[in-house]
Amino acid sequence: MRKKLYLGFCALVFLTLTSFAQTKTVTGKVVDENGASIAGATVLEKGTRNGVSASTDGSFSIKVKNGASLVISAIGFEDKSVSSASTGNIQLTTDTKSLSEVVVTGVGTATSKKRLAISVESITADKLPATPAASIDQALAGKIAGAQITSSSGNPGSPASIQLRGINTIQGGTQPMILVDGVEMGASALSTLDLNSVERVEVVQGAASATIYGAQGANGVIQIFTKKGKAGTARIDVSTRGSWDNYINTGNVHQPYNHSFLSNAAGDILNTTNTLLSRNAAGVWDNGSWQNDANAQNNKPYKNNTQYFNHIDQLFHQATTTNNNITVSGGKEKSDYSIGVSQLKQESIIDGALKRTNLTLNYGFELLKNLKVRSITQLVYTENTTGNTSISSALYTYPFADFGFKDSDGNTATYFGSFAGANSRNPYYNRQYRKFSDKQVDVIPTLNVNYKFTKFLELDYKYGINQNRDDYTRTDANQTLNQNSIATGKYIGDDKTGTIRNITYRRTTQNSLATLNLKFDLAKDFGLKNLPITATTTASYDWREKKYNYTDLNYVGLPLYSANANQAATKSVLEIYEDVFRTYGFFVNQKFEWADKGGVSAGVRSDYSSAFGSGQKPQSFPRGDAYLRLSSFDFWNNSAIAKVIPEFKLRAAYGEAGIQPGVFDRIPTLASGITTNGSYFYNPSRLANQNLEVERSKETEIGADFNLKLGKKSWLSSLNFSATYWQRKGNNIIWVIPVPISSGASEIKSNVLDLSSKGFQFSMDANIYTSKTFNWNLTTTFGTSKTFTDAINGTPDIPLVWGSAATYTLRPGEQFGTIFGYKALTAIDQKTANGTSFYLDQSLKANYEIVDGKVVEKASKKAQFTSDKYVLGNTTPKFNMSFTNTFNYKNYLSLSFQLDWISGALQYNQTKEWMYSEGLHGDFDKPLTINGQTGAWTAYYKSFYDASESNGTKDFFLEKSSFLRLRNISISFDLAKYTKIPFTDKLQFFVSGRNIWTSTKYTGIDPESNQNTSGAGSTGSTQTSVQRGLDYFSFPNTSSYQIGLNIGLN
Repeated sequence: MRKKLYLGFCALVFLTLTSFAQTKTVTGKVVDENGASIAGATVLEKGTRNGVSASTDGSFSIKVKNGASLVISAIGFEDKSVSSASTGNIQLTTDTKSLSEVVVTGVGTATSKKRLAISVESITADKLPATPAASIDQALAGKIAGAQITSSSGNPGSPASIQLRGINTIQGGTQPMILVDGVEMGASALSTLDLNSVERVEVVQGAASATIYGAQGANGVIQIFTKKGKAGTARIDVSTRGSWDNYINTGNVHQPYNHSFLSNAAGDILNTTNTLLSRNAAGVWDNGSWQNDANAQNNKPYKNNTQYFNHIDQLFHQATTTNNNITVSGGKEKSDYSIGVSQLKQESIIDGALKRTNLTLNYGFELLKNLKVRSITQLVYTENTTGNTSISSALYTYPFADFGFKDSDGNTATYFGSFAGANSRNPYYNRQYRKFSDKQVDVIPTLNVNYKFTKFLELDYKYGINQNRDDYTRTDANQTLNQNSIATGKYIGDDKTGTIRNITYRRTTQNSLATLNLKFDLAKDFGLKNLPITATTTASYDWREKKYNYTDLNYVGLPLYSANANQAATKSVLEIYEDVFRTYGFFVNQKFEWADKGGVSAGVRSDYSSAFGSGQKPQSFPRGDAYLRLSSFDFWNNSAIAKVIPEFKLRAAYGEAGIQPGVFDRIPTLASGITTNGSYFYNPSRLANQNLEVERSKETEIGADFNLKLGKKSWLSSLNFSATYWQRKGNNIIWVIPVPISSGASEIKSNVLDLSSKGFQFSMDANIYTSKTFNWNLTTTFGTSKTFTDAINGTPDIPLVWGSAATYTLRPGEQFGTIFGYKALTAIDQKTANGTSFYLDQSLKANYEIVDGKVVEKASKKAQFTSDKYVLGNTTPKFNMSFTNTFNYKNYLSLSFQLDWISGALQYNQTKEWMYSEGLHGDFDKPLTINGQTGAWTAYYKSFYDASESNGTKDFFLEKSSFLRLRNISISFDLAKYTKIPFTDKLQFFVSGRNIWTSTKYTGIDPESNQNTSGAGSTGSTQTSVQRGLDYFSFPNTSSYQIGLNIGLN
């Protein structure tokens, strides 16, 4: 018996030792290409479910069988298989396929695009062009599928116009919410940030993906991620570049080379006393006579004492832009840092310049085990002196007036007399006497604290404060000794003794965001191998505060020498304003995923706000989404289709988001004024509405993401596609409607409109050709959208007119961007809209003829228009598309170019209409035949301005403005990649061009630049959502050639 027990014990020991001999413990560390730890990487014994997750420093320890292989995977990296004999660092390579990218925006936690059920566009810094202005918003043009990002003004500091998906509101612009490293940047402009500091950009475009942001996310979200340091020795990156910028004039806009002024037999212009027109010592021209009757022809050349001056060339000049940057970065195993400084100087093509200095500090470290802290601070100082635009003044002055004229004292003239142009002013006078100084300081610090309680539970806290201090000063010097000002009584500013207008703006926004994530995997964490379900619960609290105030001061009466405000004779306070806005919200979301095959999630955001109406009830915004990866199922992988389409995912999402009313829209206020007896208060013309509700956007999107492999070798090895169809309903849209005069006011803001939008977008990233020495990649983006007015409460339609601008009208059933106005008659027997009568007396048909497709009265030579208004057209593009090609040879020679295509767009050329009013447009030189007589008939062209209604909106000035533009082209050579240079991994020289070629039928200066409501040639901060496609003396974009050098030292 003892012998049997002994033998049994020996057998047990042998089996145990054999078992130990068949397994072993493997340790190592998972790192990226730069040696930085990859926390949470999965280490799996191949062919089994035996696996572990790497710790926060990337290290792991796993017991495996002898001879086993390990499969290491992490989100955003390619899987790697290694032998279990491997120890030490295991390096993973970043997955360049778009479906493996990791995004955060719209989902709250890092998520692979393979597991994403919403549309999130992302782009890394290396894909953004180095624009001369180093502006993030301009660099994004053409890079985001579905987004309409256009440079609507070429003046330095002007923001790009951004519309992500259709139109949600008409009370403000379509600018999206801007986040920087997870927190809102609400006080500073996107163009303030330095493009050199950007690591990547993520964009969510509608309510279906922006519900997480609640009552402020309906216009979409753009999130900027700043560059971080990487583990290893310190590296220094230096870049310097300069460009030469010239104004774009694709339509060859110019004033006529000839005139129709009353002249003598020799063709010299006469004044009203029939003597030669002359200019006096003060620069004022005599009065003459502009002949615009039926017999007047614009066929007399400027000559002798009335030479032709090209006012376009006098106004614009070549400008230069320089940009320099230096960044020092590095890190260790548990910390990293990045410090960057950049300086931009961009001259205006008219007057003044923009100077901007950016300092970016990014420092992250692991304070305790599982406790990470990151601090990011951006400091920006900007000085802008570009206020003197004067485009309308230049184009509204007859070309015999010389802007460069100076009197005997060496001073310019402000007014050349009424005959030189009724609305003319000399832009050179403004340059001499008016100076602008807009100095801004932006402070953008953010703090991020992340703590992992367990592998299941994680707390992430972010806090950011954004402060903007803006000191704007416009100084109009003393003009009492200017000869022209004395002679004409004209001056600039509030008084000819000189004025200083000083407005100080203070903007502060705060954002505090706490997010709790609970995540577990039933199979890996609890051993339930038959239930590969991953559950993620997200709960967050989001608090925001915005403070805004400004003080407007006016100083009058300055000495003749250079003066400051303390030397002014009088001082007055024109306005003081202050408001505070607070909101907070809760967000809860639950997500379930089945292995890597699919997932569903649902959640809700509830917001409270100081801007909500009566009752202060919270506003709740639900959401839900689902995705299904068909390519993860066996039926797909075992079929032939998997070889062509290795990745295919379907997704759908629904979400709601909002736009809040203005701060004082619901609160009764009093307006104030000042008289000689003191100040007074009165009821404003607009009533407050305590019952205003949040504008609500409800959106559904469906889409697909897939990868094609059409070629077996070099050609078409990989094509990644993403396509999304979306539709949206907007309710409770706020606008102003009239109220009975008995109310004591004229209007009230109310929830009066319902809108609907729909659109489609797709992107393609293709490896056209790949070899060991040469690569060709093509990226294509496409977007189309339409927005309609569904219903208007309280009024049949809403005409939207600002100043003398064209009439945009909202009417149920009509698309946003619709312009109403008068039509040129195209048939002599043309009937009115109801078909019951003729526009022209048919008994006088012989008095009319068709000229260039339009009805013209023979005797007066005037074009005929309808007496009633019609829908003339719509300024919304049919679609926008972009093509970016990149060619790389042996990693040291690169060529890339981007073509942007805007198709089906219309633009109202109000610049042309105003120039027609006084014969100042080059078209007046063009001859045509009327009643058998050929000539450049002044009456014909002027009639387009005068007919039906002077300056009325007419179809003649609504032009096709589609264009194809070479947005960027660049060629670079990296000497450090060509030959080894000590301590240098980059020495790249490049030459690039921006906007250097445009194809368009538009006859204006620039089909892309269009005006906002701030006035002719202005550079307002945002555009209204409905007044797009209006050229009202707009500031043209520039065509730029740039050279630069990038250096990387390590």
